[in-house]
Amino acid sequence: MGMKIGYISPTNPFIDKKSWSGTYYSTREALELAGHAVEWIQYDNKNLFLRIYNKIIYKLIYGNGSVTHSRLSGWLKVKTIREKLENYDIIFIPGQVDIVANLKTKTPIIYYTDGTVPLMLNYYWFNFTERAANEAKKLESQAAENASMNIYASNWARNSAIKEYKIDSSKAKVLPFGANLSYTDMEKVGNGFRKNEKISIIFSGVDWKRKGGEIAVNACKKLIKDGYDVELTIVGIKNLDNRVKELNFVNYLGFLDKEDKKDYRKYLDAWKKANILLLPTRAECAGIVFNEASAFGVPSLSVDTGGVADYVKNDINGKRLPLEASADDYAKEIEKWIDMKLLGNLSIGARKLYKEQNNWKVWGKLFNEMIGNRY
Repeated sequence: MGMKIGYISPTNPFIDKKSWSGTYYSTREALELAGHAVEWIQYDNKNLFLRIYNKIIYKLIYGNGSVTHSRLSGWLKVKTIREKLENYDIIFIPGQVDIVANLKTKTPIIYYTDGTVPLMLNYYWFNFTERAANEAKKLESQAAENASMNIYASNWARNSAIKEYKIDSSKAKVLPFGANLSYTDMEKVGNGFRKNEKISIIFSGVDWKRKGGEIAVNACKKLIKDGYDVELTIVGIKNLDNRVKELNFVNYLGFLDKEDKKDYRKYLDAWKKANILLLPTRAECAGIVFNEASAFGVPSLSVDTGGVADYVKNDINGKRLPLEASADDYAKEIEKWIDMKLLGNLSIGARKLYKEQNNWKVWGKLFNEMIGNRY
């Protein structure tokens, strides 16, 4: 029987497809697909006190750090929640660790996240003062204790939480993200590798440096030098350097807004033409883009870092190379895939992985199994 779930998020999860790479929207949809009634619980994250705290007070106390990783930030937000939390069977909170830490209710809290503070420091986050780092860890520890269940988007994050905060393993679960594209659109995608005249490689991400854009470009240059006919489609980067944009093998689509129907179609079309996702990312908590690739039967070539192992399985839907791998190493792997005719099997493996594991419908079923008869 479905539950009544109070869903806490900073923006409306019934409308906003952009925030947190669309995860607020998709997890809400997944909970509904799993048979639950979901209601959005709002809080005021723009009130005057919070703005003063974020802009001035936090910096005076902690120096450089993350304002959302402080106990006072969460307390100020929680004070603005008007709904009676006891009216819900569970409260679901994706991200927003400060809210999780400060919420006082008898209703069980389910916290969903893709990383931990110790993992993020000097990986995604840099130049934190010691005071800011310690406050963030204290907050996260408080959140882990306050939640009835902590769900992580990768084993990498779960293992860190158990180690750092001594969470009971029965309270810490893994539930990988799905693809942040409409589930119905993904159902219509056919299986099978597309035989294009060119090798169509796609790079998708908003942070050129962190996602390893230069490595991807240089890998394509090496492929061309070795006699392969390659097109590199670049999606998501707002201001791409002209030096890259003007390369004759680059097809630059810019940043595409999934809420805009025309842009969304353009994004889906790019995947329909692609043969390989090349993402030599330097840091990655999960990488929803790998599931989007798998949904279209596109193998992923990426890096063994962060939580990628739950999304890119070696020789099933692609390959993870070591962090120190060079552009030539990526080119060599792609050449192997082409010369040994491995792309077809990797494409089938990608689609299978998406259909059986990494989609939001399966996420909902697994969520139901996790909470079982507990609540």
